Amino acid sequence: MSRDPRVPVRRQAVPRRDPRLAAQGPRRGPGVSQILVTILFALFLIGTAGFVAAALGPEASPSPRPSAPVASVPAPPTTSGPGASDAPDPSATADAGASSGPSASPGPSGTPDPAATPGPPPSGADVMMPIVPVVGFWQQDPGLSRGELVAALEGRSERYDRVLVPAADRDGIAAALGIAVAASVETAEPDAIRRELKDGGLGLLRAADVTPLVNALPLEGKRLFGNDRVATNLDWPLVLPVNAADGAGWDQAKTFTVVAGGDSILDRGTYFHVVKKGKGLDYPFDGGTIEITGRYCCGWYTGLGRYDVPRYRQTGNEGVVRRLMQEADISMINLENPVPDDWSFHLHGTPFSGKPALLEIFTRVGLDWAGLANNHMYDYGPDGIADTLKHLDRFEIAHAGAGMDLDEAREYSVLDAGGGRVAILPCVTITPIVWARAGRAGAMPCQDRQLIPNIERAAQEADAVIVFPSWGPEYTSQPQDSQRQLARAWVEAGADVVVGFGHHMVAGMEEIDEKLVFYSIGNFVFDQNWAEITMEGILPEMTFHAGAMVQVEMNPFLTIDQTQPNLLDPAGDGEVVLRRIRSTSEGWLAD
Repeated sequence: MSRDPRVPVRRQAVPRRDPRLAAQGPRRGPGVSQILVTILFALFLIGTAGFVAAALGPEASPSPRPSAPVASVPAPPTTSGPGASDAPDPSATADAGASSGPSASPGPSGTPDPAATPGPPPSGADVMMPIVPVVGFWQQDPGLSRGELVAALEGRSERYDRVLVPAADRDGIAAALGIAVAASVETAEPDAIRRELKDGGLGLLRAADVTPLVNALPLEGKRLFGNDRVATNLDWPLVLPVNAADGAGWDQAKTFTVVAGGDSILDRGTYFHVVKKGKGLDYPFDGGTIEITGRYCCGWYTGLGRYDVPRYRQTGNEGVVRRLMQEADISMINLENPVPDDWSFHLHGTPFSGKPALLEIFTRVGLDWAGLANNHMYDYGPDGIADTLKHLDRFEIAHAGAGMDLDEAREYSVLDAGGGRVAILPCVTITPIVWARAGRAGAMPCQDRQLIPNIERAAQEADAVIVFPSWGPEYTSQPQDSQRQLARAWVEAGADVVVGFGHHMVAGMEEIDEKLVFYSIGNFVFDQNWAEITMEGILPEMTFHAGAMVQVEMNPFLTIDQTQPNLLDPAGDGEVVLRRIRSTSEGWLAD
């Protein structure tokens, strides 16, 4: 929640009359010398009062500098979270820096005056627009310091052979940073910058021009997107005043994040480690970071061929996966098993079930929503579905995707998410025997005639629409033509992103009308430890703004001990996972 800044009231000193003078009786008319003394004494009092007032009152503003459309120094925070408003408190105008006061122009050295703080947009400007460094979608980059950004714009970068800036903002960026942009820096329109970056290089874009097809970088250690994003426009290190006529506005308070996990179970390996081995309910999300130290052949399951299995070393940061889930505005998973009253533990094979009390594993990380549309939800029949709905309600985990008949299975979720609302529509293509029908319990079929109208209606009810399908061939990264056809129909109906699973490994991605389709994000809390491909997955951290998905952090991971995801460095071992996705996305996604 936001908090209003409290600006201290400054009181001016007013000279008080000497009470001794008031007590004296009338005097005779003064002489000339007395008049002169009185005048001099009055002037002394007036001067003293002015000096005291100036000392105790607000500081006088110096004359405005020549107009540099700059606000490149973060203002003192006026909010405490991403959902807070960017509107400045009118009572703080004198201290926040009104348009008539000094700008935050940098001095000749290019370093902004630390005493200057950006205020509201100057007269004629509608918003202070964040300017964001971006690279190509697949490019891994740790981000930039101010000095590295300046070096790139001055043509001195050792990291980037090519730098592109928007035509409308070239001069403003130069003024904001107090530099001269090198002639080698290219000027282009935003769509051209996004397109050209797939071949490498660095670009700058307005926040309103950022799409999921580029990778937005941190600047000065701050992020504009993701769970740990800055709270307001003015918290970003580089902002420019822009007019609405120059492009869409940007309100950081309208951003929110969704983190999506794939196949997750409470049976088999999860139950074995949490209960049988006594590791406890927190163990699945105690994971930190990890690196692969080697590989060996082969895992115990060779029915589909010979698969390498990784050796690994945990590198600290315990609980980082938990924080990813907790800090998201919406966290969601596919719950791959029912939680029936008559549950039983299975060490191997199918069917699956889960002990209802183990749902606490997910409530401890703040799970908001569970998808039930998958091929194992009917493993314990109609009673298993009824019990699952009952227990999820008891644990206050929102859910959709299965019901006691087709009408109930068709119901989807609309959840509040920070700066907006999210609709989630799960469905399943695998194993038609589990599909709900009129008068029969089951899961929501992706082929159901009502799904497209539901997407269209959800697009009117929510700011973002996510379709969450269980589909595709197992143990392959190649999507089928039928999946691509369904994805296109869903995007055309109003889906903002499709997040698929069911391959039990990561699969290719596609861009359809600038909307992303993840054909499979892989397993999550799952026990298939017989191959590297089934132990790896991604945990998409998706940022939405004003109804559109604008960025995604892929977050590759490796699940160890049959139950615990640990993050891989996307520029290191995690690149193996990303490369597997990219290799089956050629021609579909900017590469």
